[in-house]
Amino acid sequence: MKYKLGLGVTFGAVFITSLVAHVPASWVWQQVPPIRGMSISGFSGTPWQGTATQVQWQGRNYGRLQWDMNPLSLLSGKAVFNVRFGQGSEMNLNGRGVVGYSASGPFAENLLVSMPAQQVMKFAQVALPATVAGNLELTLRDYQYQAPYCSVLKGSLAWTAGNVSSPLGGLNPGPVIADLNCEQGKVTADVEQSSADVSSEWQAELATDQRYTLNGWFKPGAEFPPQLGQQLKWLGNPDPKGRYKINYNGRL
Repeated sequence: MKYKLGLGVTFGAVFITSLVAHVPASWVWQQVPPIRGMSISGFSGTPWQGTATQVQWQGRNYGRLQWDMNPLSLLSGKAVFNVRFGQGSEMNLNGRGVVGYSASGPFAENLLVSMPAQQVMKFAQVALPATVAGNLELTLRDYQYQAPYCSVLKGSLAWTAGNVSSPLGGLNPGPVIADLNCEQGKVTADVEQSSADVSSEWQAELATDQRYTLNGWFKPGAEFPPQLGQQLKWLGNPDPKGRYKINYNGRL
């Protein structure tokens, strides 16, 4: 009797484990409450390992998504996924790293996302007669979401191979790197760059009420475009070190 009972329990456990391990990812997605503006299609695989051929958000195609879950993470109350995404994206977006969900909410670790700077400028909606080249690379070494932005943010945003072209001349800023942090829910960025064309330092802050501030300076270099330099008179006089101070604030 005990043998039959043990055999039945073992068989049942194996059956349930197999069922859970092989449940289709498409079925799981159908059980998730609809997320406004988001559409995911072309599922294959399981919740533990699989792909989706297309992810759309607010009408934009973000390309292919691939995930591989670490089952042991469930023992610590987390769902942790190694992901790759962006293949086939209309914005040439690419990304890879670790994302997950815990009792504290969504988080990311060692997540790298890259995108052409020109694509990002389309979101900025800045009416300037200029063309921006290069690549933007966002690195999130440690990120924990908390409404509206974060509770933890340790990362950087780099603009590599950057160049700005305009009717008044072109600028080569060299590598531009912003250190990103989260302070009491606010997103802060400290930016430095230096090249033969221009050098600058900036401090930016995005508050929880969507108010932003941008403070800093820039100094024209030896190779600063002459025509562009003639327009600097509208900014007033530089300080004794030749730096032009810039201060902006507003609301998103």
